[in-house]
Amino acid sequence: MLHRFSMPEIGVAGLDPDGLRQVLGHLRKLRCDLISLPDLFTRLREGKPTKHAIAFTIDDGYFDNAQIGAPLFAEFDCPVTTFVTTGFLDGTTWFWWDKLTMIFEGTKKTELRAHLGKQEIVYRLESPAARSKANADLNVRCQDLPEEDRLACVAELSREAAVELPAIPPPRFAPMTWDDARSAEKHGMTFGPHTVTHPVLSSTGDDQSHFEIEESWRRLNAEVTQPVPIFCYPNGRARDFGEREIAAIRRLGLLGALAGEPGPIRPSEFRSLAAAPFRVPRFYFIDYLPYVLQCVSGLQLIKTRIRGAAA
Repeated sequence: MLHRFSMPEIGVAGLDPDGLRQVLGHLRKLRCDLISLPDLFTRLREGKPTKHAIAFTIDDGYFDNAQIGAPLFAEFDCPVTTFVTTGFLDGTTWFWWDKLTMIFEGTKKTELRAHLGKQEIVYRLESPAARSKANADLNVRCQDLPEEDRLACVAELSREAAVELPAIPPPRFAPMTWDDARSAEKHGMTFGPHTVTHPVLSSTGDDQSHFEIEESWRRLNAEVTQPVPIFCYPNGRARDFGEREIAAIRRLGLLGALAGEPGPIRPSEFRSLAAAPFRVPRFYFIDYLPYVLQCVSGLQLIKTRIRGAAA
C-alpha cells in the first residue's frame, strides 16, 4: 500500500521515487512474482500458486500517483492498482487532512483551539516542530470523530486560524484528472473505487455510506477503460467499516475489498464468489528491501503479531 511520491520542489512529502525504483529492480532480479491485484484475487480463488506473489496498490488519486507512479511501475513491467476518491478527481472536494496541513502551516497565530464535538484542545504553535506535532495529533483525533464533527472541526479551525481554504486544493494537494487516469492506463495502471469524499465509512449514516460506495463505482465505470471490481476502504482500520459496507459492496457484485492493516490472507476465503473476501489486509510500503522481503516471506506478519501480543 502506497500513497504519495515525494516532490520536494513543490512541497510534496512522500515516497522517494528512486527508493521504489531500487526495490522494484531488486524484486525483478530475485524473480519475485509481480502481479496485478485482480490476478492475485483470481489465483487465490482458483487455488493457483501465490508464493512470493506481490500486488502493489496506491490510495487516494493524487496527481503524483499518475504523473510519477504510473511510468515508474511501467519501467519494471509491474502492475499497480490506484484506488481513487472520485469526488476528488471530479473537483468537488479535497481532503480534510490536507486542509489541516494548510491551516497549521499558514496561520500566523501562535495558539489555536480545536473543537472535536464537545471537547476543546489547545495547541501551542511556537515553532515549526510544534505546528507539525499539532497537525499530526489533530489528524489522528479527527479520524475517530463522527463525519459531521470532523468537517465542522476543520471549518471552525480555519476561521479561528484566519486561513481561508480555497474551493480547489493548492497544487501540492491536487488530484490527478480523469484524463491523467486514462493516460496512466496506457502505462498499465488500473483503477478501483475508494468512495466519493473519503469519509471514515463507519462514522457516516446509512444513506451516505451507500452513496459513497455505489457512486464511486458508478463514476469509475464512466471514466476509465477497465475499472477494477475491488473496493478500498478509506483509512481501512478494522473499526472504519463493517457489515453494512460489506453488504453494499456485495450488492454491486464486486470481488472483494481491501483494508489498510497487515494480516494473513487465507486462500480458502477466496474459493467462491459467495465467500469473496471483504477484509483483505495490506502492508504499508517502505522503500527498504529487507522490510519488503520480510513482507513477502511472511516474517513481517509474524513480527506484527508478536508486537500485538506484547501490547
